[in-house]
Amino acid sequence: MKWKVTKSTDVLITVPFTVQEVELENSRGPMSHSFHRIVPPDWANVLPITDDNRAILIRQPRAGSMTMVLETPGGTLDPDETDPGVAAARELEEETGYVSNRITHVSSVNPNPALFSNRIHFFLAEGCHLNPDRKHFPDGSEEIDLVLVPIDDLEDMVRRDKIDHALSALGVLLCLGRLRSGK
Repeated sequence: MKWKVTKSTDVLITVPFTVQEVELENSRGPMSHSFHRIVPPDWANVLPITDDNRAILIRQPRAGSMTMVLETPGGTLDPDETDPGVAAARELEEETGYVSNRITHVSSVNPNPALFSNRIHFFLAEGCHLNPDRKHFPDGSEEIDLVLVPIDDLEDMVRRDKIDHALSALGVLLCLGRLRSGK
């Protein structure tokens, strides 16, 4: 099945996304109603690991749930960024003050293809250490607490809803799989 956009109208332009109303047709012709989709930039999400095998998580308030959320560092690619790995390294430093010389791409997926047009890119950052220059941390617009936990506790934290941000939970599980496989 191949869909074709016959008309697209931006109905809301905001930071960090645009909402579009789209009219579509498939092989049978025009669809009977329009669809809405959210068009954000791609996202980069990183699981940082220190040399003593602790994961660096962040806790911050989230407007959607109006709660403090334990998650992995991450964010949107800036308009001038084309490499998600560069964005992952930037987000790691901005949100934690840590840097890494070993950032590995683990996976890229669509966070919700029914609604979103973008992709999220998951990275594993090993050998993380505090940046002595700390140029970006803390970012003035964010209220972030650092939470360092043994990596052996991460899977249980996902299973027990301690990490209940779906994309962070997926990133943690994918990165743990990469670590365990040794690849």
